[in-house]
Amino acid sequence: MKVVIMTKLNTEGSMGLRRGSFLISDYEFKKNPDWYIGIKAYEWIQQQIAEYGGRKTEIIQVTWNEENDITEVVKSIYPIMPEDDLPF
Repeated sequence: MKVVIMTKLNTEGSMGLRRGSFLISDYEFKKNPDWYIGIKAYEWIQQQIAEYGGRKTEIIQVTWNEENDITEVVKSIYPIMPEDDLPF
């Protein structure tokens, strides 16, 4: 399945809008579409932040197929860091 994700980001006062098409697994989509697409959008936003040089970026709006708003879902996603098991 193909979906179009649109992001509106504020990078240090500069507003940006991007659209991208992504292939989504039908199996994962059927289980929880907003969450699965939210993860794809989060990964894409992280790539955009890297392109901006890591500057402070605020997520304004994230939608998929121009009608499904997943802004709050994407804002709630954060990376899971592995446990630190160093001896010191």
